[in-house]
Parts: sequence; C-alpha cells; structure tokens
Amino acid sequence: MEKSSLYTNDETIEIYNRNVNTVYKICLMYLKNIPDAEDAVQNIFLKLIYGNYRFENLEHERAWLILTSQNHCKNILKHWWKKQRVDIDNISEISYEENNTFDDIWKQILLLPNKYKIVIYLYYYEGYSTEEISEILNIKSPTIRSQLSTARKKLKIILEEDIE
Repeated sequence: MEKSSLYTNDETIEIYNRNVNTVYKICLMYLKNIPDAEDAVQNIFLKLIYGNYRFENLEHERAWLILTSQNHCKNILKHWWKKQRVDIDNISEISYEENNTFDDIWKQILLLPNKYKIVIYLYYYEGYSTEEISEILNIKSPTIRSQLSTARKKLKIILEEDIE
C-alpha cells in the first residue's frame, strides 16, 4: 500500500512551480551534469510529497527544499556508484551538446568548492541575506560572511585567469 501525501495535487503543483528553478540550480551546481540534476530534483520533490512535511510559511518551505537539495546532492556525490563513473570530460566523443543557457560567471561559480557555491548562489541569485543563509544552512552567520568573502576572492582569481 502506498503512503499518501499530505498535499493535494494542486498544492503539490504550486509548491513545485514556486521552487523548481531554485532546486534545479542547486542540484546542477553540485552534480555538474544536467541528467543527474534532473533526477535529483525529481527525488527531492518525491521526498516532499511522501515525507509528511508541513511548513509554517513559504520561507520555511523554501528553506527546507534548499537544505534538502544540498544534502541530497552531497549524498549522491558520496555514493559508491558515483565514484565508479567516468567523468564526461574524459570521454572522447560527447553524446549530446552542452546546454549553453548559463552565463560565463555561472560556469566559473561551478568551479568553486561546494561550500562556496551554495553561499554565492543563495546570496546573489536568490537574494538571501547572510543571516537568512545562516538559518537555512544551519551555519553561524560570521562563517557565512567569511565563506562569501573567500568565494568572492576565489571567483575573482578564476575570472582574472580567464581574461589573460
């Protein structure tokens, strides 16, 4: 017998439409590959649907999805199967064209370590303050500001190397 959802179909669609872009971008940042990111998004929303999660407000809902996305992707990256796979850059023939919808800065952000990527994304792309990011990621606010500062410095170095 399947477990039923706390949400109606309409509520589920509303939650999905409000948050799918954010969840997808976070997954893509971590997994660096479109098919894996799409699979992760699907699994995250399935967790929501069947997980008996009720939220106090829209911010709580969004924060839960951001943190769940981050944790889900980290778990994927730690999984033994992921370690057995070959990086697409090492394959001589690419089977599909890369999606060029992301700007150059986004591509450079993807080169940053994970702890910096998520902070940069939430601050600049989602518009969260450092205090809000601190609450979402359950990391102290000074640490968030330090990670943001370090990420900016690393990003500046990467961007300067591209110019030369």
